[in-house]
Amino acid sequence: MINLSINIRNPWYKEWSNTLFAKSYVTPFKNKFIELECYKDGHLLSFMLNWTICQSHAGFDIELGLFGYNFHFNFYDNRHWNTEEGRWMIYTEELGEH
Repeated sequence: MINLSINIRNPWYKEWSNTLFAKSYVTPFKNKFIELECYKDGHLLSFMLNWTICQSHAGFDIELGLFGYNFHFNFYDNRHWNTEEGRWMIYTEELGEH
């Protein structure tokens, strides 16, 4: 897992967050999805990069923000990770439905 983040917050900003746009998309890849979001918050500068593998909802997540306007992109797997077996969960096996 890689996780990098930097934030400079405006101490006089009163609201927590205000979503301007949010949308989810299906991709041509099995179990992969994309989420796009634009929102306004109290950060003067914001950067976040997160890349994960071998865990639930693993994928690539990046957020960029300047003067309170932020863009968030997330490309992720919708499956859950079975840590005991070291693989994606197979729900018919996990739930005992053979």
